[in-house]
Amino acid sequence: MIDLFLSAFHFLLVFTLIAILAAQSAVIRPGITASSLRLAVSLDRGYGASAVLLLGAGFSKIYWGAKGSSFYLLNPLFWTKIGLFTTVAALSIPPTLQFIRWTKQAHSYPEFLPSDEEVRRIQWWLRAEMIVVVFIPFFAAAMARGIGLS
Repeated sequence: MIDLFLSAFHFLLVFTLIAILAAQSAVIRPGITASSLRLAVSLDRGYGASAVLLLGAGFSKIYWGAKGSSFYLLNPLFWTKIGLFTTVAALSIPPTLQFIRWTKQAHSYPEFLPSDEEVRRIQWWLRAEMIVVVFIPFFAAAMARGIGLS
């Protein structure tokens, strides 16, 4: 029963992460408004929390799930998934740092809005994250079917 709960929670978090990334991509546009900027910052916090919970749920499946730790830890596709997830996490750092800077500027200067050039730079990072995220389900589906195990 714990495996069912962990798997469902893991899937929900994956969907949440992707939905937040899509929402951020829709909100972060040249000509961004102050309310959209606040929303983007809130989404980024949710994105980080979802990523941490996703990692926790995934690693919980390794140790308390039905397949056992060797199914995952001995499979190179698992490590490829972890590598891709780590890449997405690394790609999310520049936008998060920029959101922190923008928030500080907005607190100091209420009329602050980022330049279109800064926004385009963040869009690039978000697109890069989305491109990498697309590959993770393919490796997950292959791994779930035992591909990669000798």
